[in-house]
Amino acid sequence: MRRPALVLRVLALAALAAAPCAAFGASKQKGTAGAAFLTLTPGARAAALGGAFGGVADDALAAHYNPAGLGFQDGIEAAAGREARFQGLNYDYAVLSVPVLSWTDKARRTADWGTTAAAVYSLTASGIERRGLVETDAPTGSFASADRAYALSYGLALSESLSVGGTVKYVDEALDAAHASAFTGDAGALWRRGNWSAGGGVRNAFGSLALGSTPDPLPMVAYAGAGWRPARGWLLAAEFDQPRADASALAFGAERAVEVSAGLSAAARLGYRTDRADMGALGGVSLGFGIDWKGMSAEFSWSPGGTLGDVFQYAIRARF
Repeated sequence: MRRPALVLRVLALAALAAAPCAAFGASKQKGTAGAAFLTLTPGARAAALGGAFGGVADDALAAHYNPAGLGFQDGIEAAAGREARFQGLNYDYAVLSVPVLSWTDKARRTADWGTTAAAVYSLTASGIERRGLVETDAPTGSFASADRAYALSYGLALSESLSVGGTVKYVDEALDAAHASAFTGDAGALWRRGNWSAGGGVRNAFGSLALGSTPDPLPMVAYAGAGWRPARGWLLAAEFDQPRADASALAFGAERAVEVSAGLSAAARLGYRTDRADMGALGGVSLGFGIDWKGMSAEFSWSPGGTLGDVFQYAIRARF
């Protein structure tokens, strides 16, 4: 058997093995996951693709979707963005990925010893009204909430086609006077050959948070995804997600990038997720666009949020 076929079979078996485990957990703990903000989709590009990025993972946001993608990065990359949600709820993130040999042994390929990444993710809300025991009571003040995760990731290419990676996260939640924290981790593998890529792994594999008296497990998700570039400037992506505390979901995305002039390109993106199909008339749909100028990108994404209003994400990326 040829090596690419063997790698694909290994990844497929790993994904199939992970999904029943997550499904078993979901049957016992459905709806009880804590720190739900860990399941949000940072990166306007990935969000526009419906979150189908675990089998692509070709920029700094690989640190979130599949850290194995870091192993294929040859240069320093940075990304940051904000997702504006309903009633002043904001989701912010920043990621910096750096190949280990970036400032050292230039005789070697910068990614030969792998690539590291540091990231912070934050979901905050302020001015939340404090009321009495009855909903109709007059407000007696206000309070804030803050959910944050601090992550360190590492990816290493084992060959020209196969990379593995992992992430360690410190998760911190504060709601008024209540506070809780926990550690968790991600792991993934990514295969690339020609116009194809495939990846799989697990996000938030362990840990629990207890803002009250009962701890809730973190939202573990087993995933398997693939990407295909049928022609220059085209990307088609798909991903299967099996959360521990919810139903499984399928995500699909398409990207079309065109070169406008020397050093300037533009991209349009479209995505769909089955677990958001109930978000109004366009439920499940996402779209976005991006402009890149010599490694500096400005990106935007939109998705419907149902009765809570639409979700907009604005992001920048830089490659050095």
